[in-house]
Amino acid sequence: MAFQTVPLPLVGATSENRSHQALNELTKNWYPEPTPNGLTEAILLPWLGAKTFGSTTGLDRGLHKHNGILYHVLDQTLYSVDSDGVYTSIGTINGTQRCIFSNSVVGSLDEMVIAAGDVYTYNGSTLTDTTLNADSATYLNSKTIYPNGGFNFAVTGAGGPSSVTSTGSAESSTDDLVRPYAFNQWVYMFGDETVEPFYDTGAASGVPLSRIDASIMQKGLGGKYTVAHTDQALYFLGDDSSVYQIVQSQLTPISTPSIVNSIKGKDKDKAVGFTINYNELNFYVLWFDSGQTFVYMEEMKEWFNLSSGVDDGPYLASSYINIYDKHIAVDYRTGKTVELSDTTYDELGETIQRRRVLPPFSSLSVGAPYGQRLTMSKIKFALQTGQGIVTGQGSDPRIMVEYSLDGGETWSDEHWIKFGMMGKYLLNAEYWAMVSFYEISFRVTISDPVFCSLHTAAIDIKAGGY
Repeated sequence: MAFQTVPLPLVGATSENRSHQALNELTKNWYPEPTPNGLTEAILLPWLGAKTFGSTTGLDRGLHKHNGILYHVLDQTLYSVDSDGVYTSIGTINGTQRCIFSNSVVGSLDEMVIAAGDVYTYNGSTLTDTTLNADSATYLNSKTIYPNGGFNFAVTGAGGPSSVTSTGSAESSTDDLVRPYAFNQWVYMFGDETVEPFYDTGAASGVPLSRIDASIMQKGLGGKYTVAHTDQALYFLGDDSSVYQIVQSQLTPISTPSIVNSIKGKDKDKAVGFTINYNELNFYVLWFDSGQTFVYMEEMKEWFNLSSGVDDGPYLASSYINIYDKHIAVDYRTGKTVELSDTTYDELGETIQRRRVLPPFSSLSVGAPYGQRLTMSKIKFALQTGQGIVTGQGSDPRIMVEYSLDGGETWSDEHWIKFGMMGKYLLNAEYWAMVSFYEISFRVTISDPVFCSLHTAAIDIKAGGY
């Protein structure tokens, strides 16, 4: 019987089931990008590398942008950071907890608010301890809103973010208010067990915020620092280890069961969420201080992973902001700021391991009943070729291919496939091997510091054994 060529799902998302032998699909340090008029509907592109930006070190407590200037709290110091990464000390921010920032414009008062247990304001010249106590803050229509103990919140008025003029309650449930967060003209009061949206009534006296009773959501906030938004939606980690998206009053779980299972047991108090807009694509990044980072791509509605090093450790970036026309992040290991770049293919000189584990392939994949023995003769990859660099690692770049016949429990020896020295665009990236199987999975890994995109793949098979 002649061999026939069958496509393989080289492009895909992370989907690791608790039963790894059933499904162990992984996409790490690549991300999917739609290519509707290309060879395929989507390809995998390499996630951004990292190069040095600032040199000041310490405990990262967060980044913020105010009036076009970058600010960074390291240890107990607030710094301004210019476009060349030069740090200038401003003053002291007590404590060690992560800071939550807000901007406030009330009349002629234009201030940055820093909530870190104590609340500070900075107007560009003077850092002030307001004597208010709160660990989060948000801003809406000239008002700054703070949690105020229990299910209560405090609202400031014409005196600016240092002057509380009224207090209210998010009391649909007896849960504590964890964090207020303003988005699209609503203030979402995130509690331990509920999310209560409020709107600005414009009232000149009393509490100017009123609850939208029909939009209360019965879901609690699991990580105070995981709330973030794109232009389209609000994201957060729930108290049940699921990740949720909110569009106005519509609450949607977006995490897969495998991701929920992976998050369970992690320290949610240290989890950080932020969003990145890159090439008009939106990503919600959920970072933990152990294990891989989870990333949701809004346009594709799919998940992938980020990790630094080769041991599936946490992704380098624990904080992120877009400023000075740069993607600025913080290396959680040192507190140094770095620039994320799509023309850098390592992280501060360290290897980036990009990996794709394909879903299992069996006779079911070709429309036949499960359990029929197949034989493979070749696997071929469509990917960006001819991307080698001049000298050193990556001058003759290769992808590593392994296969598993037991659902990913064990893997074959490594097989290396060249995908093109500089300018060799017509190279065929293929691996010939006679392998007989009932079920097979492939793992593709690239560690060379070069551009490499994955497009599609195919396997040559026939029914029966050798």
